[in-house]
Amino acid sequence: MKIKSSILFFIAIAFIVPTYLVAQKDSSNIILNSTVNSNSNKGLENSNSPKINNNKTKKIPDSIFVINNKKFQYYNNWFTVGGGGQQNLSYERALGFASGLDFNFHLLKQYYQIGTLFSGTRYGSYNCFQFHAAYGKRFEDKDYHFAAFLGLSYSSGFQLEIIDSAKSIKRNFSKPGIYLQAEIVKKITYDVGIGASFFADWNKEQSMIGMRFILYFSGAYIGKNKKNYSDY
Repeated sequence: MKIKSSILFFIAIAFIVPTYLVAQKDSSNIILNSTVNSNSNKGLENSNSPKINNNKTKKIPDSIFVINNKKFQYYNNWFTVGGGGQQNLSYERALGFASGLDFNFHLLKQYYQIGTLFSGTRYGSYNCFQFHAAYGKRFEDKDYHFAAFLGLSYSSGFQLEIIDSAKSIKRNFSKPGIYLQAEIVKKITYDVGIGASFFADWNKEQSMIGMRFILYFSGAYIGKNKKNYSDY
C-alpha cells in the first residue's frame, strides 16, 4: 500500500502540474503570431515582429524565434545526463546512487524519451541496469525548461540474499516495469542548462524513487539571424 501510494502521488505531481504549464505554453503561439505597433508601449513584444520605422511587420515561421540575433526553434530535441541518489522501496537499504542519461525527441508536436539508468549502493557499484521508453509533456521559455514522462522500463540486475552471517547468494533478475520522470532545468543559455530530474521505477522485483542532478543540452539553436528581428 505504501508503494502504491508513493507512485500515485508521483504521477499527480509529474503530470497534472506540467500539463497545466504546457497548456500555458501553447497559448504563447498567439503572441508569436500577433503584430507589434511600434507607436504603442502596451502589451507584449513578440519574437517574430521587428522594430522598423515604417510600422510594417515581417514574420518568420511560428516555430522559430530570435534571441540576440540568433535563431531558435520550438519543438526541439534535448539530451540530459547526470547522477544523484535513489531509495529502494522494496528492500530495507540505505540511500544508494543512481546515474543515467536520456535522449528526448519529438515527432510533430509530441515528445518521447529513451534512456537508461544505473543504480547501486554507491558510485561505481551497480546492481541494476534499467532502460526505459516514455511519452511526455514539455514546457519551456528562455529561462526554464519543465518536462514529465510516463512509460515502460526493463530492469536487469541481481540481488544479494543473505543466508547467514557468513554466507550470501547472488540472485539474478530481469523484469519489465513502469517508469515516471519529471525534470526542471534553469537555463544558462537558451539551449544549455542545469537542473534536477525526479524519477520512480516500479516492477515486481523492486520499486525505487530518486533524484539526479542533470546537465541539459537542447537542439534549439539553428543559426544566426540575417534579418534584424526584435528579441524574444
